[in-house]
Amino acid sequence: MPFKDFFSRQARKPTGIFGRFFMPAFFNKGNSALNKRMTELVAANGNDQILEIGFGTGTVINAMAHGLTDGTIEGIDFSNAMLNVAKRKNRHHIAAGTVSLTHGNFDEIAYPPEKFDTVCSGNTIYFWPSPDATVSQVFDTLKSNGTLVLAFVDERKMKNMPLNMGIFRPISLSSVHELLKNNGFSCIETHPVNGQESAMYCVTARKQ
Repeated sequence: MPFKDFFSRQARKPTGIFGRFFMPAFFNKGNSALNKRMTELVAANGNDQILEIGFGTGTVINAMAHGLTDGTIEGIDFSNAMLNVAKRKNRHHIAAGTVSLTHGNFDEIAYPPEKFDTVCSGNTIYFWPSPDATVSQVFDTLKSNGTLVLAFVDERKMKNMPLNMGIFRPISLSSVHELLKNNGFSCIETHPVNGQESAMYCVTARKQ
């Protein structure tokens, strides 16, 4: 298997020794700017109830947890390798009851309706089998006035990256806006990461 294909599969779902011990370094470095901006936009505070879809190494969850007093953060990721990494990183928050991490696929979990104040996800949208179904489910799990924060690399940049585009499905900023609007979201805003020319974005949307 060409390394491009192998790495793309690992980026989607880290597995085995490579996934557990090598992919975290790639994620922590490559996603640092997106993760920082997403954390800022979530602005975890007080008694917020937050969900992160595809928590990876648990870096964002760890940062968000420091802003909570009585709130909680749930995370779901279908990579066992990342679950182990994230559990270690968040062990103190887990022990305190602030963080709960689950191994599983968000599309297959029946979260209660109107459970979360905020749902966030970084660099996962390329792997959603049915983006409309996933966004619709996110909408249902959010409280009224709840916020979705999506962080991603625009397709014009991603198509030039050494990745297998049969595994990654690049998406444009305009398509993300359309996806959110078509599934009931409003107040959709774009937040460039490292300047507009970088083609990395966080998009926020509100359930009203």
